[in-house]
Amino acid sequence: MKHALKVLILCCALAAGAKAGLLHAKQGSASPGDVDRLLLQASEEEQALGKSGLIYDDPDLERYLERVVRNLQPADPRPDFSFRVNVIKDPHLNAFVFPDGAIYVNTGMLARIENEAQLATILAHEMAHVLRRHALKTFRALKNKEAVQEEFTQSTEPGAVGRSLVSKRSAVPVGAYSRSLELEADRVGLELMIKAGYNPQEGVGLFRHLEKVTMEEKIHEPFVSGTRPSLRERWRNFEEFVHTHGDARIPGIRNREIFLLKTKGALFENARLDLRLGRFMAARRETEKYLVIVPRDAKAIYLLGEISRQRGGEGAIRRARAFYEKAIAMNPSYAEPYRALGLIQYKAGEMTLARKSFQWCLLLSPQRHDRDYIQGYLRKCDETTARNGAGS
Repeated sequence: MKHALKVLILCCALAAGAKAGLLHAKQGSASPGDVDRLLLQASEEEQALGKSGLIYDDPDLERYLERVVRNLQPADPRPDFSFRVNVIKDPHLNAFVFPDGAIYVNTGMLARIENEAQLATILAHEMAHVLRRHALKTFRALKNKEAVQEEFTQSTEPGAVGRSLVSKRSAVPVGAYSRSLELEADRVGLELMIKAGYNPQEGVGLFRHLEKVTMEEKIHEPFVSGTRPSLRERWRNFEEFVHTHGDARIPGIRNREIFLLKTKGALFENARLDLRLGRFMAARRETEKYLVIVPRDAKAIYLLGEISRQRGGEGAIRRARAFYEKAIAMNPSYAEPYRALGLIQYKAGEMTLARKSFQWCLLLSPQRHDRDYIQGYLRKCDETTARNGAGS
């Protein structure tokens, strides 16, 4: 509890803004030196994320996300912070925000939403947490242990970088909000969406879609900002918000095409991450979605082969082989499918074909990290061919 209070003081300082504004508002008892230290600590947490290797580097995508944020931002933004968006290479369904306006969205979330209006639902929700100073309210609630037990919940969703990585360093308890604050963020986010011209029905569609995805992929429910309520409760509440909001009947922006175009790289990156976790259905779905946007991409065709091979089952090797051959036909200078095809040919006893595939792989990618491994297979091909020749 003592550690939690220390952590929430940081949120308090950040949520209240700059040092002068915080002290003037009398919303915390920290001294000026404490405030400076806490603000510095928050900056260090964001720098740690920046140096972690988890940030997905795509300047065009970042500009697009920040344009959506600017569309959502109220006409009278607070002068003591600015919203900015980063994408994290993490396949879990999550987004979170630091109380100073730094928003982080996982590739797993971007990969599973369908248009810009749904993206705006997520971003507006995170922005609402900051605009309504929810970190400060959470800090106040934590001072009352009984209140915490009754209302405060915190997610332990595995892979939720906003909590698992950052919290290890002392951190801001991003996403650790009560049910009432989550629902308030949904309501405020809806208002931001409508004022920006987005179709509010897509907010309802987002939660319904994510609920369907979690059931089909058999994964934990996403915590769009860290805590329950459940997806079903959220889309029903959002549906009620839309129904009672007068402006919500006006058709608005969806922007499916531009969203898919701008997020296609993150989508493909997430497919590879899901494959590493053995989430074959998700990886296949995302790769096929990517191929609708970029139809002739040999790397995506190769990835379908890897998904089939690793998933296994009847006909898996035959399907994988077909994908590898298609990838080679599509881009003969791409080395990876030659390696994969060579391994299949070797195991099938096709030594001449396997040797040719391995040679092409090394020719196209001579400095690869697994060069010794492939050369080992080349020697095995030669040895097997020599034995077979000697025995004939």
